[in-house]
Amino acid sequence: MPVIEFVVPGLAAPQGSKRLVRLRNGRTVLIEQSKRLKPWRAVVAYEAGCAFTGAPVECDVIVSAEFVIERPRSHKTAAGAVRASAPSSPGKPDLDKLCRGLLDGLTGVIYRDDSQVIYLNAMKRFGDRSETVVTISYATR
Repeated sequence: MPVIEFVVPGLAAPQGSKRLVRLRNGRTVLIEQSKRLKPWRAVVAYEAGCAFTGAPVECDVIVSAEFVIERPRSHKTAAGAVRASAPSSPGKPDLDKLCRGLLDGLTGVIYRDDSQVIYLNAMKRFGDRSETVVTISYATR
């Protein structure tokens, strides 16, 4: 099976904590705290669907993700150079939470369930623009 590669434009949204909300009827539901997560996962699913047109696979998969985060203006001088005091790598958001959002966005498009991911290689770094570079391959036995 081929390797699938695609780029998700924009700043990745972490899948973080949920909050408990009590409805008028007395029931409680868990609500995702990040308002950016649902739209970002939709972009992930769209880009993955453009790169892979088949039905979700049933086999194990290997996912590699590079989360590129645009440097804030405060990290640069007026000339555009990176300040010596600027951090070399992004702190927040947490890498594991970025991965959770990505893997859930791929569910139902690339694979049936994210439990099929048997190997995950991920990193985050600063770059010229925010994007996520994703590579997916199939595990062979």
